[in-house]
Amino acid sequence: MTEHRAEREAYCASRACDPIGSRQIYKHGKLWPPIPRPTGPANLPSHIYHAEHYWPHPYNCQDSDYVRSLSAAQVSNGWVTMTTLYDYHFDETQQLNESGRMQLRWILENAPARHRYAFVQAGNDGASSEMRLTAVKANASQLVGPDQVPPVLVRVTSPLGRPAEQVDDIRRLERKSIFKPVITPPIGTNSIGTSTASGSGGGT
Repeated sequence: MTEHRAEREAYCASRACDPIGSRQIYKHGKLWPPIPRPTGPANLPSHIYHAEHYWPHPYNCQDSDYVRSLSAAQVSNGWVTMTTLYDYHFDETQQLNESGRMQLRWILENAPARHRYAFVQAGNDGASSEMRLTAVKANASQLVGPDQVPPVLVRVTSPLGRPAEQVDDIRRLERKSIFKPVITPPIGTNSIGTSTASGSGGGT
């Protein structure tokens, strides 16, 4: 009896990962049901009871894991964007300008440890990209020391925005192009501001 029970337990355990629900079968030249369904032997009665009693487990766990993975990917992509040094963070000699140094300092001070990477937008050629990497590593070494420099990686991307100087120049040019306001005289007055009605008619 004990041997039979052990065999039964082993058989049930081997079927524990079978998908739940009805099976698709081929009968009378048709698939029943016509929509995709699991195939193979039907669930054991004990497994059917377990699935109905704890429904929607384990699918709710899988759904939660899927949503968390999407959120984690969005967070990771956001940090990659925030820790990237773009073209406008470098000058003509591929050295960090003032804006680039401030951005690098922000990365070192605020990025969490798992997202503390410094990405550098790739230049027009390999030489310029290498010069940018060297410049970023040198500035980071001055700020935190050579032993604490985070990984610096080249990233092929495009800026999502504009440098602040360019935005400021556009705004200043826009303000210069605005016409000065002109206040027109009220309706019913002449050029010297007197009413046309008061000047007409009347006499001794």
